[in-house]
Amino acid sequence: MSWMPEPEPTPLRLRLGPRAESPLPVSPVFEDAIVERAESFAQTQPAAEASTPEQPVVDATHPLRAAASEELQRAVEQTSERVERWMADQRRRLGVGIDAMVASLKEQRDVELSRIEEWKVRERERAERQLAEEKEKFHAQLLQELVEFEHQLGERLREQEERLAKWWDEAEQLTKQRFADFGLSSEASDSPKA
Repeated sequence: MSWMPEPEPTPLRLRLGPRAESPLPVSPVFEDAIVERAESFAQTQPAAEASTPEQPVVDATHPLRAAASEELQRAVEQTSERVERWMADQRRRLGVGIDAMVASLKEQRDVELSRIEEWKVRERERAERQLAEEKEKFHAQLLQELVEFEHQLGERLREQEERLAKWWDEAEQLTKQRFADFGLSSEASDSPKA
């Protein structure tokens, strides 16, 4: 990192703007008081230096000083009243702003609640539709398995019937042969004895 000298500070007149070099206007009441005060100070300066050089001589009973004090007191009271009005206005504005913000939050909450309710309804309908589709698929699958089972059962029953028919034929032939071996006819054995 390279070292650089600090820039020169900005002159006060540039920081304060175009009014920085013009003097503040002085009220005529204060102007007379300032002139009189300067004259009074010039007359009493040698005596003041002898007694107390650091404390200026102040005449509290002077009428201009009393007028200036009253003017200053009036200005302070007006400023105090303005500050009180400003603070009351700020409190009122703050109250109105907070009320508006609460109302806005309530509206947003209501909008969000309605969106959530709509979403819940949509999700419930979707879940019910999906459940119905799953039930239908499951029912179709069970039905298909049942049909396949019945088909297999039918095939096995047919096979069993064929085997039984074959066994029955074999049994009849064996019976006829045995009767023939004993010299009896199979019709005589089939007829009831009297």
